[in-house]
Parts: sequence; structure tokens; C-alpha cells
Amino acid sequence: QNKEFVCRGHDYERLEAFQQRMLNEFPHAIAMQHANQPDETIFQAEAQYLQIYAVTPIPENQEVLQRDGIPDNIKSFYKVNHIWRFRYDRPFHKGTKDKENEFKSLWVERTTLILVQSLPGISRWFEVEKREVVEMSPLENAIEVLENKNLQLRTLISQCQTRQMQNINPLTMCLNGVIDAAVNGGVARYQEAFFVKEYILNHPEDGEKITRLRELMLEQAQILEFGLAVHEKVVPQDMRPLHKKLVDQFFVMKSSL
Repeated sequence: QNKEFVCRGHDYERLEAFQQRMLNEFPHAIAMQHANQPDETIFQAEAQYLQIYAVTPIPENQEVLQRDGIPDNIKSFYKVNHIWRFRYDRPFHKGTKDKENEFKSLWVERTTLILVQSLPGISRWFEVEKREVVEMSPLENAIEVLENKNLQLRTLISQCQTRQMQNINPLTMCLNGVIDAAVNGGVARYQEAFFVKEYILNHPEDGEKITRLRELMLEQAQILEFGLAVHEKVVPQDMRPLHKKLVDQFFVMKSSL
């Protein structure tokens, strides 16, 4: 009936399993394999279509999530409860795609879905009342990626320090992912895309955003340095070689900033 709903799946249910469950419930439906907005022919068609994709909750209580000293289990509750708004992102390239550095042209179309009632409720699904679509520029996208990664690193380091983490693998993997990406061009690609004279002259309105990106990159280096110091205290003997590799790679990355 051309309606949209946000559904809460079963605990640990994969998207494919949820999709199969819905198709069993609507055996005559045709599953659409993309998250793009359907065109008018689909809306007017006689056939029944199902379009299913994952969305991310947007917590209402940002203050609780950002305040220090609040236990992680309380924060994780507010991340997925009393949620009115959900979103999904569609990356796309605008203009000519730079094969050497795709960050230069990587835009994000962000769709926010606003529900008639907050999830979870008595029902496991509620109708979408309103949708809002905005485009995020490559620079705004880079800022958000770094903000999220810095927050994730801080959380893992804090859990490791307070012994909330039984297994240090999540911290090891996160440190490895960030440092490895940076050494292989992650942060350097941002510098090449947004800190060059050509970009600064062509985008005078982006001055504050460029400053913000620079601050986040320097902040990430400080977080990584602290994270490696914490990691060194808890890393088991068999993972010492990996830790040493991370420290060596980190200093290469830091010197390139």
C-alpha cells in the first residue's frame, strides 16, 4: 500500500533472515534488491513489492551518551530505546571520480525516517510519518567518519582501563584498523583532498570545517598514542609482535600528519 515501516527484528537476527521471514509472510511479493527510492511505476504497479534494508537508530538523548562517568550499559540502553528517528546513507560520486583519491568526490545522501511513535513499543514496528533527505559533502563526510571513529576508540580504551572488557581483541582490532588504514593512505588521502591550496581557494566557505577536520586528525593521533599505552599493559605475550608493529606504524603515521 506504498507505506513505509521501521521494524525491530528478533535479537541477533541477520538482515537476510528477516527478509526471508517477511517474504514467507508475503509469498507473492517481489523483493527489491536496492535501498534507492522506488520510481513512480513501482508505486502505481499492480504487483506487490517489498523493499527491505537496514537503518541506524538516532538516539534522542545525546547528552546522556556524551557525558563522562555514565556507565556503558546505560549508554547502550539509550542508543536503541525511545527512538523516533532512524537513518540510512547512500554513498555516491558527484562529478568526475578521482581514481587516485575517491574521498574528493564521495558524497553521501542521508535519509532520515521519522516514526509516528517511538520504538520499541508494544508493537515491533511503526509507520514512517515523514522522511527527510540531505546531501553531505565529501568534507562533511570525512569529519563525521573521524568523529565516530574517535568516539569508538575512546569507548574501547575506557572499557579496557576499567576492566569491563574480558577480551582485548575489540581494542586490538580497532587500533589495527585505524593505524593500518592511516598508514595505507586513509588520513593522508584526507590531507591530499582537503588541505591542498586548490581546495581551500575553491571552497572559501569550508574554512571552519577544514579546521575541524585538522583538529580531529590531531585528536585521533593523541587517542591512538594513549590507546597503545593502555594496550601495552594488557596485551598477552603471543600478541606482542603485533603490538610492536602497531607502535612502529603509528610513529610513521604521526610523522606524516
